[in-house]
Amino acid sequence: MAFKLRFNNTYRKRLFISYGRDWVLVVTMAIIFFAIDSIPPFHRQFSINDTSLMHTYAVNESVPVWLLMFIAILIPILTIISYAGFFRRNWIDFHSGLLGLGLALTMTIMMTDVVKITVGRPRPDLFERCKPPPGIQDPPLHLLNYTICTADPYSYEMIDGFKSFPSGHSSFSFAGLGYMAFYLAGKMHVFDKGGHTYKSFVFSFPFLGALLIAISRVRDYRHHWSDVFVGAIFGTLFAYFSYRQYYPSLESLDSHKPYPPRIKSSQDIFPDEDGRPNDVEQAITANDLEYGDFTDRPSPSTSSTSATATRPQQTKYAAHHIENQADSSSPFHC
Repeated sequence: MAFKLRFNNTYRKRLFISYGRDWVLVVTMAIIFFAIDSIPPFHRQFSINDTSLMHTYAVNESVPVWLLMFIAILIPILTIISYAGFFRRNWIDFHSGLLGLGLALTMTIMMTDVVKITVGRPRPDLFERCKPPPGIQDPPLHLLNYTICTADPYSYEMIDGFKSFPSGHSSFSFAGLGYMAFYLAGKMHVFDKGGHTYKSFVFSFPFLGALLIAISRVRDYRHHWSDVFVGAIFGTLFAYFSYRQYYPSLESLDSHKPYPPRIKSSQDIFPDEDGRPNDVEQAITANDLEYGDFTDRPSPSTSSTSATATRPQQTKYAAHHIENQADSSSPFHC
């Protein structure tokens, strides 16, 4: 169903400024916290006899950073663009989906980088990075620290060697792909009590991809298992939190619809029961908004006689009935 939404210049400007601030904040915070990654972390003490730190340093990672960005950012973006931009042609869904994704990734990288730097946990391949002198032993009743390393303490390998907890690959992949999973689940009405198995598999595939990325970090000896576990929790929680900022619960009958555009109050944009706008400057004409999507109120194009006789509940039922007929052929609306 094509979605048309044309506001007058005043309302469009207010809406642009309101959401523009969100985008500026998301981009700014992303830049700040990506820059924080360059700060030297805390260096936690360790034992030279700790076998969990004796693994081999993998020069070539199974999932390099560029591939992580492609999987966790570009694939969800293309999914949202394909569904909301081309299939549904719904600009509100398009905007809400992308802004929610940006929020999920930004909050995840914020939490991940701050914890990485403050915890300073050694990676499993620390000793190969550190190159401790032969024959060194732990002092009695004490542990060693990074000053015993013969490698350059300011090299990338050494600085990165104390950023094990939590896994950034794990948290970022679960944030991006997890958000995409929730987005698809809402479109499919995965909790519609129909028990369609294909919906469960479509929902789980993005999480499977994120899980494989997390496992690769353990296989490459870049992280301990607890690092990727906590990273996955971070990413999933922020993905769901961000999704719910712009979409209703997955159990909702309207789970496939984004929340309506941000407004001061419902009276700023929707007319009274008699069809007269409360604010002429912010009013929307009858052809600008399909009311069945976002309100129980009757269309302003309805005559005063029929508007008085038609109850809001009947209008809502009719709008849902028409929409269900129009969307019956969609594989994401069963």
